[in-house]
Amino acid sequence: MALARWAAVVLAVAVVCSATSAVDGGKPLATDAAEPPSSLAEPIRLDSCTTISEPGRYVLASDIESRAETCIRIAADDAILDGAGRAVDGGTVRENATGVAVTGANVTVRNLSLSRWTFGIRYENAPDGVVRNVTVRRTVDGVTLASSPRSRVDGATVTSGFTGVSVVESDASAVTDSVTSRLLSSGVLVADSRRVVASNVTVVRSETGIALLGSRRGRVEDAVVRSTRTALLLVDSRANSVANVSLSNPGGTATVALSNATENRIVATNGDWTLLRERSRENRVTNATTRAPGR
Repeated sequence: MALARWAAVVLAVAVVCSATSAVDGGKPLATDAAEPPSSLAEPIRLDSCTTISEPGRYVLASDIESRAETCIRIAADDAILDGAGRAVDGGTVRENATGVAVTGANVTVRNLSLSRWTFGIRYENAPDGVVRNVTVRRTVDGVTLASSPRSRVDGATVTSGFTGVSVVESDASAVTDSVTSRLLSSGVLVADSRRVVASNVTVVRSETGIALLGSRRGRVEDAVVRSTRTALLLVDSRANSVANVSLSNPGGTATVALSNATENRIVATNGDWTLLRERSRENRVTNATTRAPGR
């Protein structure tokens, strides 16, 4: 699995880079998926785990606690699941358990809280999706877009897990207005994807803040990363832009680590940080504060 492979790389490179001292776009196509039209006067109310196999609007009528392998599966295209502020709780974290699994196209999941799953919300082969205003805690991987291009995560809060928001093999997607904290791996991870934007995101107290792994022509902008071992990590990544990002680490300088990374630009990035480089070239730092002695 691509996500598992990159998760190992994040941890390994972060440790190596923290001990190593060396120096060294177009806009995405992602847009909000249009909410599907529905002929139903009222949404269908859900009060237990289920599979959604027809398009339309669905709303949680109550909190759900379940130890099912997958609580809510959305296999239909053009569906909306509105959590109405309610929760889907796995009871205890179990291997390969998923709160909401989406395999349909143009599916929106919103206004929902999840806790104690392996995957909180996972889109797989589900293009043009939208995840909006969700909270995920005590879950291994909070929100995952896998092979789901042109999808968007907007207003996610993910705490106390392994990875916050992951975008894997999902070109032209976006992560916006989201906060992740207290994670053992990355706050925001973009892997094997092109033209992905991470905008107005905050990562606090995580092993790695924002990781671009095999990323091409992506953008990180208007972000805040605090109290991480590695603030920004670019591995096997090319032609990405990092702009207007604030980096800080109370225990010392924040770290921006590049490994086998080329033609990336770091612009107007402020704070007390240093640049580490391994097998990387033609990367540019402009209008940025840094302790790095070179580029």
